[in-house]
Amino acid sequence: MTSHLAYLLLGVGSGAAIALLGIGVVLTNRASKVVNFGHAAMGMWTAYVFYDFRETGRLALPIPYRRVFGWTLPDALVHPNLLARPTLFTALVVVMADAAVFGLVVYGLLFRRLRSAPPLGRVVASIGLFLYLYATAAVRFVDVPRTRAILPTGSIHVFGHLVFVNRLVIAAIAVGVTSALWVITRFTRFGLATTAAAESEKGAALIGLNPSRLAAINWMIASMLSGLALILIAPINSLDPLAMSLLVVPALAAALLGGLNSIVVVAVSGLAIGMLQAELVNVGGSVHALAGLGLQEGVPFLLILVALVVRGRTLPTRGDPLEDRLPESPEPRAVVPLGVLALAGGIAVMLTAGSDWRAAVITSSIAVVTSLSVVVLTGFVGQISLAPFAFAGVAAFSLIRLGDAGVPFPLAPVVAVLITVLLGVLVGIPAVRVRGMSLAIATLGAAVAIEQLAFKWSWFVGDHDVPEPKIGGVNLSVSGRGALYPRAAFGVMVVVVTVTCAVLVSNLRRSRTGLAWLAVRDNERAAAATGINVGSAKLTAFAVSACLAGVAGVLTAYERQTISETSFQVFFSLAVLAITYLMGVASVSGAWAAGFIAPLGVFVLLRTGALPTEVSRYEFATNGLLLMVVAVAYPNGLTAAVRHARRWIGRRITRPRAQRTAANA
Repeated sequence: MTSHLAYLLLGVGSGAAIALLGIGVVLTNRASKVVNFGHAAMGMWTAYVFYDFRETGRLALPIPYRRVFGWTLPDALVHPNLLARPTLFTALVVVMADAAVFGLVVYGLLFRRLRSAPPLGRVVASIGLFLYLYATAAVRFVDVPRTRAILPTGSIHVFGHLVFVNRLVIAAIAVGVTSALWVITRFTRFGLATTAAAESEKGAALIGLNPSRLAAINWMIASMLSGLALILIAPINSLDPLAMSLLVVPALAAALLGGLNSIVVVAVSGLAIGMLQAELVNVGGSVHALAGLGLQEGVPFLLILVALVVRGRTLPTRGDPLEDRLPESPEPRAVVPLGVLALAGGIAVMLTAGSDWRAAVITSSIAVVTSLSVVVLTGFVGQISLAPFAFAGVAAFSLIRLGDAGVPFPLAPVVAVLITVLLGVLVGIPAVRVRGMSLAIATLGAAVAIEQLAFKWSWFVGDHDVPEPKIGGVNLSVSGRGALYPRAAFGVMVVVVTVTCAVLVSNLRRSRTGLAWLAVRDNERAAAATGINVGSAKLTAFAVSACLAGVAGVLTAYERQTISETSFQVFFSLAVLAITYLMGVASVSGAWAAGFIAPLGVFVLLRTGALPTEVSRYEFATNGLLLMVVAVAYPNGLTAAVRHARRWIGRRITRPRAQRTAANA
């Protein structure tokens, strides 16, 4: 009992940081109807800026590129020098002001323009912000700034247990901030005006309020809160771009437990989550079978599921707004001829081209299959999933375990994919009651939980070497010496599987199942009225999507030969959704285009002339930036923009022709 209480007290500090982040999520959601998945990433960037500014006196700006179109940006623009030796107080004041301006810029340039956008547009924009800030921090801060303590480092006895003072100070700050915001929300003109605007922007505007100005102020406060939370917690948890950015998951759990409304409940939930996570660390350390598992990361996912399932409804009510407007999903045409052409082209590359071209086509082909899993679930059914790489990882590690058990090829990959399908259905069960932004939160929590629980389970991960695919006397492995790597036989297998998946998805889109998916996507109540089983349609889509992700995971395992728990991080799931949305999330052609521009794929080879050894962090920053731009300028994706341009040109050509025909008649 003694150790349990000690660990609960130890988790007060991280719980306070989660509480501050959760309050920021609530403020931005109430102000602009945005659940910002990049909220913790904004705080991460501010924390890096603070500790770098405290050491150097230079204020880093979120610009990853030092050269733009051949022009080198001046250092004064990218990293302006403000003070020689800033004090702690000066550094806090300057960086908090910088965080406020940062929140204002993010709202004004991005989310203000997405107020009327569908949930998917807002989700992918915030994911683009996440990717951009993560990559920018990794590029700009190669040398991690020193996190000098800014709070007292001593310890005191609480209920007979030794507790670090800095944890208690962080908790006191969180309580003070929560109290101040509660008073502001309940008793000031600004707080009441914000509440009114959250209820009805049109009504608020009619009584003379400015919803955009109110939203901007709330975004500034939320940005300062996220920065303050991660500045305070950095000396305890250390600066790490990805780990700090993923603190948005427990923050979302706290926000959901508060109904995305109650600041006090969110703060209490955040503190409780942090304390419970610390206790689970204690349990994992004391029970040998649980050693190494990220039990504390699974708690937010379970809390998210409970909150969503309890609050969710099987069908939206008549009064619910129809927010799930998604890009047009064109019917695939000439599926067989295009499939044969793609198959012939891929096989020709494998049999005649050099090593780099074979590797690029293999990488792009696997990326096509992964993107198809996003197209099926998000593009065809409107269920926003942020866990495709988690499913891929489950299939990959299952393949290794099955190989160790003596299951031969091709039975082993088939069984591995079936295991992934079962997991996909289990994760999809909450989709029967939740949708849109809420489902995106749930699947993000699921992806983090799978990564921390399954991929850190020594029995499941075990030996990282992937068994070679051999059937009879035919070796289909990727292994080859020198220019023979990757082997053409493996490449042909990947191309055949990819084209088969694309053809099957195209035919599904045209089948009764696909039409039912589209009906559910457009209007669940109307679909149910016509006799469509909405729950069954959603679960079927989750199963097909998980199957495709599993196929991609198996192919990835065979391609890499050795995989680890970091091979399928949640970050890559976000990148897959980003690229797929960028190119067209509701069409099979969008998946092909996403595979074409995938990291280390065909487009990279065409652009550079040779494949790099690893993915450039600049590429993730570029993808994040493009995603934000496309979300604002082309909400339906680039392929939809191309289709629209083609139709416009066609109308411009046919209209004069029709006018001339009428004149001659």
